[in-house]
Amino acid sequence: MADTSQPTVFDYATGTQWRLAFNRLPKTTWFCTTANVPGITLGEAMYPTPMSDMFITGDKLTFETLNITFIVDEELQNYRELWDWITGIGFPVKHSEWETALSKGDSVVSKFAASGSKATYSESNLYSDATLIVYNSKNIPKVEVKFKNMFPTSLSSLEYSQELTDVEYFKASASFRYLYYEFETST
Repeated sequence: MADTSQPTVFDYATGTQWRLAFNRLPKTTWFCTTANVPGITLGEAMYPTPMSDMFITGDKLTFETLNITFIVDEELQNYRELWDWITGIGFPVKHSEWETALSKGDSVVSKFAASGSKATYSESNLYSDATLIVYNSKNIPKVEVKFKNMFPTSLSSLEYSQELTDVEYFKASASFRYLYYEFETST
């Protein structure tokens, strides 16, 4: 029987060999410069006793937000695709903006509508999946972190200024909530 207490992988993980692929944000995917694997917390419950209170495992997981930073292209296309998603969900000015938000996304309904068939809208289209692909030291994909049913919660501002002396490219940050994430090992 093999000894499972000994490591089988001796290379260390690096923070530079990854790619985050958004199903709904292809232009943001290309320019993404930072992303995180969010933390996770398991709640706890207190069990009172006459001597000392004891803690037992809880039954709820809390996931931290997925946070990204991306370089903004000069036509603001990647910024706007995220902006359109947020405003389509949160405060559409016209009914057509709400329909646009509902007609995009990952669901089979949206793919059916995109094929030229009569548009059918689904609230599930407000969500999208994403995958953080982690590469090993030989640039081979080894781990995928799959985020399910995510939606944006914030998008940073863009600060224009005539006072800058050097060319500085815009970077924007965004945060997302999601139902959960899971790991898959690539072979």
